[in-house]
Amino acid sequence: MRLSPSISFNNVIAAAALAAAVAAPVGAQTLPPQLFLPEVLLPRDQIGTSSTPQLLPTASPKAPIANFRYEYGGVSKSLTQFQQDGKVRALLVLKDGKIVYEYNKFPYGKSSLHQSWSISKQMLSTLVGIALDECAIRSVDDRMDAYAPELAINGFAGVTFKQALQMSSGIKYNEEVDRFNLFFDVINDYYSVGASGFTLREKTLDPAMTRAYAPGSKFEYASINSQAIAMALEKAVGVPYQQYFEQKLWKAIGTEDKAKMLTDRTKTAFTFCCNYATTRSYALFGLLYAQGGRLNGRQIVSQDWVTKATTYRGDPSNWRAVALPGLTGVFGFGYHWWPMDGDRGDFSALGVYGQSIHILPKDNTVIVRVSGDFDVPGAHSEEAAAMGRALANYLR
Repeated sequence: MRLSPSISFNNVIAAAALAAAVAAPVGAQTLPPQLFLPEVLLPRDQIGTSSTPQLLPTASPKAPIANFRYEYGGVSKSLTQFQQDGKVRALLVLKDGKIVYEYNKFPYGKSSLHQSWSISKQMLSTLVGIALDECAIRSVDDRMDAYAPELAINGFAGVTFKQALQMSSGIKYNEEVDRFNLFFDVINDYYSVGASGFTLREKTLDPAMTRAYAPGSKFEYASINSQAIAMALEKAVGVPYQQYFEQKLWKAIGTEDKAKMLTDRTKTAFTFCCNYATTRSYALFGLLYAQGGRLNGRQIVSQDWVTKATTYRGDPSNWRAVALPGLTGVFGFGYHWWPMDGDRGDFSALGVYGQSIHILPKDNTVIVRVSGDFDVPGAHSEEAAAMGRALANYLR
């Protein structure tokens, strides 16, 4: 295995641990999450930027951030305490399109590329919305196998884009086991040059992945849905996912920072996770949604899609928080987005280990959080939501 000179000593250790886990019978189940760095073993495609990037201006908030406090669980806390407790690596706050707070914990800086984890699912959702706007996909209620007939081979047969986006495809999939198995099968395939393991396409089209329940009848979070969506999207638009992502989203939002996207041996993109971008790029993506799909003087994705993807008002069939097994609090689920209960109309992009983009359109506020929060199970931090709402109130 060749490692780039730019890879740190910690990444070398992580690579060794990952390689050992690949060979072990139990694989990822015994691997500490802080050592799970797929980018040290799998390739990444570079995502280019616009030739005329839009730089985010900075501004001083109306009230000093140092004085901000919020209450959670009956305890009053400062933003510094939140950052310490949540193992925050970077935090960026936009108010009215301007950076009013930016924190980077050493060795991270404003040019660091942070693993998105499942925030990439919300980017995938955006591209589906754009494909609908462009009539490459006729309807969100279309069967995905009408675009990618190979999906009819297993439990994805007849599943619509909407059902997969809402995590109600009915596919039989154990997220906490099968997701890790997918990674290690793809790594095995990469290093054996196809002699063992499986590609992302083969994992998505596995005939043994049958239907567990009727599509649309139940919420069941399964990352493999995102790979199926991307397969149908690629057929609909006629170009590889990375190319569509770069042209229709990354260059369109005008970020000055390049990004990277994890791929398998065949250059198929991971779409359920594993984009790598700066906090400023994530903030611009959040600002796109805070402004109803409009950024840099153009409508990048329709207001209709933004509303349907992120709110119960836009689509009453989106899953309310009470319907989500294993989760509590304010987060429901829409078209791969996490709408939040209450009357604020806010919603989030979320990734495991504490990655989030909290978008509060009524306040024109976006809060990007990048964390290494490995000690707290789940990515859906109610405290982060409470802090974000309180901070938006404070910045009014």
